[in-house]
Amino acid sequence: MLKFVTTNKHKYLEVKTVFDEFDVELEQLNMEYPEDKEKEMKEISLEAAKYLSEKLDEAVVVEDTGLYFEAYKNFPGAQPKFVYNSLGFKGIFKLLDGFSRKAYFKSVFAYCEPGLRAVSFEGVMNGTIAEKIYSENKDAMPYDHIFIPSGFKKAIVDMSIGEKNSFSQRAKAAKELAKYLKNK
Repeated sequence: MLKFVTTNKHKYLEVKTVFDEFDVELEQLNMEYPEDKEKEMKEISLEAAKYLSEKLDEAVVVEDTGLYFEAYKNFPGAQPKFVYNSLGFKGIFKLLDGFSRKAYFKSVFAYCEPGLRAVSFEGVMNGTIAEKIYSENKDAMPYDHIFIPSGFKKAIVDMSIGEKNSFSQRAKAAKELAKYLKNK
């Protein structure tokens, strides 16, 4: 069974749903690992996958997601969790007040087996940051409450996993990884 190293239960459920479509068994390994957030997401993911596959002596998958506001160059980038935890929704809304609310998510998955080179897969989802918080009390990833994907009129939080996985950046990258694993 392939280990997906993440502390985020929401990410795991989304990815497991995709992998189930490809009959790839996935198990969450809930553990922290070192990440140099000064680097590009692809490099962060590849290094983490290589490190963890060697440390755990088994094949692993890791994923890193960044969020990019059109109004700011490479921000918050690979630090969306830090920005949300520091500013909350109120601070994010204030940062974007009077500026473009267009944004995109980018996810990078990396897969590595011990002794081999890590490989990566990427996906992007465009949209806008809402001006209000949707379904505030629903258990979801923070930005799902304020991100409206292009072509939709509702925030991600108000979508099923199946609907979200039909277009999200994470699902796009996970599908590419699952295809790769099936063809190995």
